[in-house]
Amino acid sequence: MSGRKGVFICPSCQAVVKSDRPLHEGVTCGECLHEFGNTSGSSKSKTQIPGGNRERGAGGVIRNLTAKKSAPVLPVGVIDSPKMAVKTLDQARDELAGVSSDDETILSDGSRRVRRRKKREKEEKNKGLVLFLGAWLCVVVVVLLIFATGKFGASKASKALVEAGSRDPMDQQIVNASREKIETEFKGFMKVPENMKGQFIDRSADLSLAFSDFYVENPFPPASGRLTQTGVNVLKLPGDELAVESIWRDSEGYQWGAIHILDRTTSTWKLDWENFGPYSTESWPKFINQLGSKEGVFRLLVRKRRTADDKKKISLSFYRAPHVKEGNKEFKRTESPEIDLLAESDLAIEFMRLWNNHQEEKDPMGSILGRALDPDPETYMRITVRLGWKDSKRDGEVLELKEIIGAGWFGERIIKLRQSTEDADAKELLRSLSETSDT
Repeated sequence: MSGRKGVFICPSCQAVVKSDRPLHEGVTCGECLHEFGNTSGSSKSKTQIPGGNRERGAGGVIRNLTAKKSAPVLPVGVIDSPKMAVKTLDQARDELAGVSSDDETILSDGSRRVRRRKKREKEEKNKGLVLFLGAWLCVVVVVLLIFATGKFGASKASKALVEAGSRDPMDQQIVNASREKIETEFKGFMKVPENMKGQFIDRSADLSLAFSDFYVENPFPPASGRLTQTGVNVLKLPGDELAVESIWRDSEGYQWGAIHILDRTTSTWKLDWENFGPYSTESWPKFINQLGSKEGVFRLLVRKRRTADDKKKISLSFYRAPHVKEGNKEFKRTESPEIDLLAESDLAIEFMRLWNNHQEEKDPMGSILGRALDPDPETYMRITVRLGWKDSKRDGEVLELKEIIGAGWFGERIIKLRQSTEDADAKELLRSLSETSDT
């Protein structure tokens, strides 16, 4: 390039120098006054000092003994630039994230030692998957807790009973054969206005007046959105009668329990409305405040209170049935006055038999509704009783348990069926005892 004219790079200060002279004739940098390109011996190893000392007449040129060999002079179009190392995608990603894939150490002599690190791409992918699965697991746990503790959940015991009932081959056939008809009948009952619901209930002619009066004081709780069946169970009725229990949930999580009785004359499944209500012959708030009738049949929750000596007496408290959409266990505020029974009385013996069966999860006819839907089924039990007020010389009027109709909230058809079977069993027992005594 020594014979070319044009633009050059000063090897001293890297400035751009334009010159009409060829490089071999010598070119002087306008910035630092460095002369380069002259092949003559006089200027090859000299460096011009800018300005010099003109007042003293100094030469202004000294020999530069410390300067390194000048870099080659190149035209602007062919300027050398430092070579850049090509980086992989992983290295570029690490740099953007502020992470280096290598560990660099500066030694005491100024040299570098680079230690390569293993790639962790697989670990990063696994880490993302673990975080994703962990988030979903948290969501599932929260949902399960809500169902277990709130209005949305059925108890574990009820679920076990539903599954146990489904294992019986005969029960499974009944469930399969009745599922569509029961769903149609129950959804129809829930959707139509109150004055049209009577067509879906058992003993509709006998209960029409009671049905209309009941909903004057107890507004019917409508379902929200779609109703879904979440549980089913076949009741163990005596004889050839068939009844199926079902549990339903709407889109807001509220639950209903129902008993469907097969009407053999029409081959339809009728709703046991007295159980569904649950129906009592008197208003419970008025009755316990002595504002209504003196006596009535009630479907209630009962709690056995702790006493100093159960061998002498037992003490009971009754509560109205919880409403489907009530919260905060409002039913507890409807507690009756305590009723004491002598431990040796027939009523106390009958109650303890039902209570002990309930504690051992031997529910009447294999029913699941109480254990599935009632709050705290270990503390409270469904019961149908006859209660009344009686005069007492010492305490005025006191509440009295007159009759235990049975555990559960079954309607009159099932109650009579069960009582007739119990009466037949009692007669058979008496007959066998009589024969044994004669012998």
